[in-house]
Amino acid sequence: MGRIVAVTNLKGGIGKTTTVVNLSAGMALKGARVLLIDVDAQGNLAMALGLRPRRTLYEVLVDGARIADCITPARPNLDLLAADESLLSAQPTIARRPDWPRVLEQAIRPVRSSYDFIVIDCGGSLTVLNLNALHAASDIVVPTTVEPFSLKGLEMLIAQVARVKGGTGSLRAIVPTLFDPRTRQSVELLDQLRASYGALVSPPIRVNVRLSESSAAGRSIYEYDPRSRGAIDYAILVERLCELWGFQGPGAHPGEAPAFPPQEATAPVQPAVPAAPPPPRAAPVVAGSGSVLSTTCPNCGGTLQRATVAGYRVAYCDHCRYRRQELVSGIRR
Repeated sequence: MGRIVAVTNLKGGIGKTTTVVNLSAGMALKGARVLLIDVDAQGNLAMALGLRPRRTLYEVLVDGARIADCITPARPNLDLLAADESLLSAQPTIARRPDWPRVLEQAIRPVRSSYDFIVIDCGGSLTVLNLNALHAASDIVVPTTVEPFSLKGLEMLIAQVARVKGGTGSLRAIVPTLFDPRTRQSVELLDQLRASYGALVSPPIRVNVRLSESSAAGRSIYEYDPRSRGAIDYAILVERLCELWGFQGPGAHPGEAPAFPPQEATAPVQPAVPAAPPPPRAAPVVAGSGSVLSTTCPNCGGTLQRATVAGYRVAYCDHCRYRRQELVSGIRR
């Protein structure tokens, strides 16, 4: 049975849909079969993928249509069950049902075995459908901007997850988004986030205008600008979560390093060196050409981890914000 991943936060404008699109597109590039489900009446997922589906989630939940008949192919290995404003009228109807918390889970059941991952894009409040998404989810990913109000909202969300799920064991990752390493507040709040939630906090997604441009163009960041910081940061998130979930791509064997894209092999991810102290807050972020053959971080002395994405080899350090990338095929003209 495929994993059901709810991407959620109580606050809007923090990069949920951007994270859903680029996380899912990255997993699809690795060979995973991914279904996206939009439970937000704004219907941003279809726009972010450049699609205009004829059938939506409303028809599945209210009209009783077969879910397989309402799914729209979006990319190779990537399908979409879209939403639109009709969901606003669906929620009162669902709320009157005695089994209302499980309506979405029951709707997904016929296709769950057809996908490796079913990723749900939740809205920015605790609606009936967002609660349905939490009930259905086997895994929860929480994007959050590194801002004081967002961190307060994160505490409220985690408390709500604990009430709905009976604990926080399904929480898999907290993804800092719109992170600006040039500002002291961002760096200090990221340190605070890591101190509070430890290994749940993934490497941050840095501020990058190409991410918003790609959504407006209806393309994933890998299609729009694979050289961008946004592509590199989301590729690292894909590698981290696929390793956590044990997904190595089709044809891979246990113990092999995952590849991204599927046809390119990467070096195995090595554990970080715990004895290495963290660097000062002013540690640099490096994004440019250069050799990534070294196994040691030149900034803090920790062990570099690796990923391959969109024609780049990327080396990055979990102890500090050091990252370096190089073209797999050499310098492009």
